[in-house]
Amino acid sequence: MSSPVRGLSSRAVQAEQTRQQIVDTAKRLFEERGYNSTSLQSIADELGLTKAAVYYHFRAKGDILHAVMKPGIQQLATLLDEAEALRGRRARVEHIVDGYVEFLLANRVYAVMAASDPDLDRGKRHDLLDSEAAALRERAMRLLFGDAPSGADRIAFHAVASLPDILRDLVDLSDEELREALRTSVLRFLRVQGARPR
Repeated sequence: MSSPVRGLSSRAVQAEQTRQQIVDTAKRLFEERGYNSTSLQSIADELGLTKAAVYYHFRAKGDILHAVMKPGIQQLATLLDEAEALRGRRARVEHIVDGYVEFLLANRVYAVMAASDPDLDRGKRHDLLDSEAAALRERAMRLLFGDAPSGADRIAFHAVASLPDILRDLVDLSDEELREALRTSVLRFLRVQGARPR
């Protein structure tokens, strides 16, 4: 007889703990070695598991990548939820910009790795991850520019959305320098004049 923990059997709890250990280890290895240079076998070896045990939890390395990136997607969704509750375009834009800049800083190492790894090229990314990110981009565009963004609005938005791809060229900046440069540039792209300084 198994003892329930939050409605789960001890076997289910153990499986969830193993799954989370795989995700945590993969994230670290992706950041240290790059996605392409991290194999399922290397993840298994780090954890003292068999490759079959990793396959039990994830069908492919792309599924692990999705699990690694899922908290970031949830963080951005929460940011948009908060912005949606704000009144006025300027307040919404500044909240989104500040949250997005902090997100980029918190994921700076991963963004640099992703932008430099050929296996993480936009054309090769995981389909589910792409669809979730596309839904977030569409929602952010609406929050920033309304239901009928102009061509200039759309260009500005896509320039801002592509910032993770250029972080590898800004590794010489400290976090504070990068924070200020990103915030200033994003507000300029989005044409927010007189935004409050940080």
